[in-house]
Amino acid sequence: MTAKNLYAYTLQPVPYEVSEAEQRQVQLMIWRDTNKFSRKAWLIMLALVVLSLVGAGLIQYYSTYSTIICWVVIIGVVLFYLAKRFGLEWYVKRKMNEYPVPDIKGIRLGVQPHGIVMRQKMGMQEGTATIAWKDIYEWYSSPEFILVNFKVKAKGEEQQGAYILPKRMDSKNFSFKTIREHLNETVGAAKSI
Repeated sequence: MTAKNLYAYTLQPVPYEVSEAEQRQVQLMIWRDTNKFSRKAWLIMLALVVLSLVGAGLIQYYSTYSTIICWVVIIGVVLFYLAKRFGLEWYVKRKMNEYPVPDIKGIRLGVQPHGIVMRQKMGMQEGTATIAWKDIYEWYSSPEFILVNFKVKAKGEEQQGAYILPKRMDSKNFSFKTIREHLNETVGAAKSI
């Protein structure tokens, strides 16, 4: 090994501490990503507005009700958009605040050729768990963090988990470059948020 080739894996696990605010931010970013307007919804809203305007223009000479119906449809579409865009987000934030999020402290993580290693002190003993690269089924990459979702078998049953890896953890002892390389090889490209 030369000075140019630094060891890409963890020799000493680094502290893994994620605050409640960071966890809430990640949850909200993922919710926003999954709660976008679909192309079908946009087309339906556009069709309703266009049809109401065309209908009001064609029937304007025959009835005054057509302009009222036109405005009711347009206002309905705008209210639907505002409720889905802002109302649901407000509701989700309120519901997320109802459930406590544990502070993650006392855990140390390391990167190894076979996966991500977690060490946690429990009383006088230290427990170790390894999340193999093959156990990770999806990952997200953003400028602020990497989110890794995994499934492991423990005591005969499958359990799901996730690691939120904040950008501040990226160091020579916990290389995001190495993590990304392994994830690209085993899981595929990252999902963007």
